[in-house]
Amino acid sequence: MPEFAGYSSEAEIQEVVSQFEKCAYQPEEFFHTRHLTVAAWYFLHLDGNVAEERMRAGLRRFIRHHRKNAYHVTITEFWLRLVKHTLQQMGASEDSVSRLNQLVERLNSKNLIHEYYTREQLDRPEAKTEWIEPQSKPMPSAL
Repeated sequence: MPEFAGYSSEAEIQEVVSQFEKCAYQPEEFFHTRHLTVAAWYFLHLDGNVAEERMRAGLRRFIRHHRKNAYHVTITEFWLRLVKHTLQQMGASEDSVSRLNQLVERLNSKNLIHEYYTREQLDRPEAKTEWIEPQSKPMPSAL
């Protein structure tokens, strides 16, 4: 995964979102930073429920397009909840580019999920098909 240097414009962010929506990225190109970027962009520009559903549908379409069988409900929901919560905690005091850059910097470790879940918990078949609560650490309560 390349080091995150930050976005300089909304156009640059919109290009990441557009490439994702067109399934133009190869799976290995749609790394964690880009997942966070798309989810945050949706939350910054759409109602929360619409943003969540757009990300879920986009991920399913992307996975289908690349003939993968990788959609994981718990992992997807974890990151959606964490992105939403982080944006809420940050408030709206800065422009969307600055907010998105700050969010990506805060959440840029994909291993953050392991503060909440064990690998065994995430590997359980039901975790792939439905939301399961974390055992290691509770999700932030302000969600």
